Amino acid sequence: MKKSKKIFFGIITIIVLVAIFSIIRKKHELSSFEKPTRYPLVVDASYIHKGELKSFQKFLGEFRPENDALVNAKFNSTVIYIANEGTKVKKGDIIFKLDSKDIESNISALSFSQKALQNQLESAKTQIEASATQYINSKKNYERYKDLYSKNVISKVQLEDMENSYKQALANRQAALSKASELANNIKSISAQIDSLNDNLSYCEFKAPFDGIVANKFLNVGDTAIVGKPIIELVGSGRYLIYVTTPIDVALKLKRDDIETAYYNDKPMNAKVEDILQSSQNNLATVKLSVSKNPFNLPAHTYLDVYIYDGKCKGFIVSANSIVKKIDGIYVIGIKNSKAQLVPVVLKVKTPTQACVEGKLENIKKTVAGDESLLQRIYEGQELVEDRGGN
Repeated sequence: MKKSKKIFFGIITIIVLVAIFSIIRKKHELSSFEKPTRYPLVVDASYIHKGELKSFQKFLGEFRPENDALVNAKFNSTVIYIANEGTKVKKGDIIFKLDSKDIESNISALSFSQKALQNQLESAKTQIEASATQYINSKKNYERYKDLYSKNVISKVQLEDMENSYKQALANRQAALSKASELANNIKSISAQIDSLNDNLSYCEFKAPFDGIVANKFLNVGDTAIVGKPIIELVGSGRYLIYVTTPIDVALKLKRDDIETAYYNDKPMNAKVEDILQSSQNNLATVKLSVSKNPFNLPAHTYLDVYIYDGKCKGFIVSANSIVKKIDGIYVIGIKNSKAQLVPVVLKVKTPTQACVEGKLENIKKTVAGDESLLQRIYEGQELVEDRGGN
C-alpha cells in the first residue's frame, strides 16, 4: 500500500515538473521576440479659434424651375414625333406629335351624324308648326261643339268625336315638341363630343408653353401614349425656386429678400426668400426661395439641404469634421504635444463646414479633422503626426 502511494506521488511530481518546465520554456521563447513598433497616426489638422457662428436649422427643400411642365397623355395614341432630351425650345415650338387619324375619322363621322340630326330637327320644327295649327283649330271646334251640345243642337256622339279629335291634336303637338327636344339634346351631345375631339386634335401637336429645355422624354416614336401617363417634361429656362416646409415659428423669423443657403452634395448656393406660404399641415409653413440660375445643372424636383438662419452662437469654432460622437458623449480630438487629447464638448451649432462648441479647449490650438471612422479609432494619448495637407 505504501509502495503504491509513493508511485502515485512520484507520477504527480513528474507531471508538475514537466508543466513548470514547459511554462518556463514558453516564457523564454516569448521574451526572445521583439516588441512591435508603434508608429504615429498621420492625420489632418484644423485650427481652433474663438468666435461667432451663425445658427441654422437644416430642412429639406424641393428644387424646381419657376416654369415646369410634366405633360401627360389625354388619350391613347401613337407617338409619331418627340423632341430629344436636352433640346432647347422656344414658346410655340412643337415638342411632340401624336397620330390623329382616329380622331379625325371620329370627328368626320360625328359631323355627318350631327348634320343628319339637324335636318331631322328642321323637319320636326315644321311638324311642330303644323301640329300647333291643328291643335288650335281642334280646341276652337271642341269649345264650339260643347256650346252647341249644351243647346241640344248636336248629339253627344258628335261632341265625343270632336273631343277625341282635340285630344289627338294635343297628343300630336306634344309628340312633335318631345321629338324636337330629343333631337336638340342629341345634337348638343354630339357637339360636345366634337369639341372634345377638336381639343384632342389640337393636343396632337403639342406646343411648348414657354421657353425651355426638354428635361425628360418618357416615350419614343412608335410607342403608344397611354391616357394619364407622362409623355415629356419641359423645364423653363428662367428662374428657379426652392420650396421648404418649416415650423411656423421658424418661418416667422424670416422676411422677404433674406439670403439663405442651400447645399447639393456639400456645394452651396445662395437662395433669396421670396414669400412665406400657408401649408395644408397644422403649425407648418412653406418658405418659397428663389435662385437666379442652376449652377449644378440639377434636374427638376431634386431635393436639397437648406439651412434656415436661426440665430448666433459664440464659442470655440472648429471644423465640422472634427466632431465625433462616442458612447459617453460628444468629443473634439485635440492635438497637444503630438498626442491625441479627447476633450468632451457641448455642440451648439453645426454647419456643413464648421461647428460652434463649448468645452475646455483653451489650451488646444488644433484638432484632428477626418471622417467618422477615423475619429472613432483614435484613443487618448495616441501619437499623431500632422499631414502636410493639414490646415
